[in-house]
Amino acid sequence: MSAPRKAPRLPEPVKRYRAGQAPANVEESSEEEEEEEEQEQQHRPVSKRDQASQSIQFAQKEVITGVEKVAISDQDAASDRRLRRLKEAQEARLAEADDSGRRRRRVVEEDEIEGAKHESDDEDERAAQRQRIKQKALAQQKAQEEQAKAQEAMPIEEEDEEEEEVSMIMYSESEYETDSSEEYVAPKLMKPVFIPKDRRATVQEKERIAQEEEEAERLRQERLEQRKLESHQLLADQIKKEVMGEELDEEATTGPPDVDDTDGLDEEAEFEAWKIRELLRIKRDKEERIARDREREEIERRREMPEEERLKEDLERARQSREKERSKHQFMQKYYHKGAFYQDKDDEIFQRDYSIATENEVNKKEMLPEVMQVKNFGRAGQTKYKHLKDEDTTDKSSAWMQKSDINKRTLKRMGGMKDDFEHRKRRR
Repeated sequence: MSAPRKAPRLPEPVKRYRAGQAPANVEESSEEEEEEEEQEQQHRPVSKRDQASQSIQFAQKEVITGVEKVAISDQDAASDRRLRRLKEAQEARLAEADDSGRRRRRVVEEDEIEGAKHESDDEDERAAQRQRIKQKALAQQKAQEEQAKAQEAMPIEEEDEEEEEVSMIMYSESEYETDSSEEYVAPKLMKPVFIPKDRRATVQEKERIAQEEEEAERLRQERLEQRKLESHQLLADQIKKEVMGEELDEEATTGPPDVDDTDGLDEEAEFEAWKIRELLRIKRDKEERIARDREREEIERRREMPEEERLKEDLERARQSREKERSKHQFMQKYYHKGAFYQDKDDEIFQRDYSIATENEVNKKEMLPEVMQVKNFGRAGQTKYKHLKDEDTTDKSSAWMQKSDINKRTLKRMGGMKDDFEHRKRRR
């Protein structure tokens, strides 16, 4: 007996995909469910082996069609449009799996970074706490040092009582510090104060001022000591004179007298000398008054003069001031030129008279024999001439002095050698 035949499975109708419309069999998940799933995935530890197995499962998952499970090849996907869409959906799932794996790794790395930040924050808090404890210890040590200094200055009878009080205060402070060691106490900052530039002083400036003050004080003390010594010496000399006054001779004493007691010895001579001094004073005052009046009159006269006359008068005064009486040169006196530059200086060398003879020159050479009346007599540079005024130094043996035809023709061609003068004709 044959087995009953199974009813053939009818193929399911193909669900057409329309752009912009979700398939009918796809259930839309809410945003809250997606967030809960992501949080569960983040909190659940995922090993590398699980990730590998999941990726393999996604890769090996078969596509379930309406008829049977088949593997979609590239040729089928290229020939059939539906298979191409299914293959693209499979690749999308694989990409989502990879993205989820990367997201899990990123979450793990962020957790590690947050843990490291928490550790660094803990280390910073511990360092700040250590710094606060160190500051409090330094303040406590400073307070102890100040208390010790105060105890040394206090009487011996009060030391015991002060020690007990200090110990109690320190004990209470230590308890308070241990209780409040975790509290952060901000350090006190000094308020900056602006100091003007003219009131600022560096350490070196202060030291220099202190040294100057010490030096001034030392000099003042030295002067006081010197005055004391001089006063003692004067007093000793005066006492010595009073004691030995009868034995000392007036002619033997040296130095000016202590008191001028010559008044009243000759009243007539003193009166005559006073009259002379008074007359000289009156004469001097009168001359000064006359000079002031003349100067005032001259100023008024020049103010009333026109500008041309005033300029002419100024030029004349300048010319007269430059003109000086020149001294007459002696016979065969050597000439020295004063120079023309830098004559406005007040040095003594520019005020000398360069026209007078020097010390080495003989003053009256006209009284010497005629043989000696030459320049530089007796020296290597001696000449045979007195001066060019009385001597003819023309050399008549030269070619120019000969009376020849060449010299005559040359002289005729020279300008100004002809007697007649003709105007030169203008060229047209």
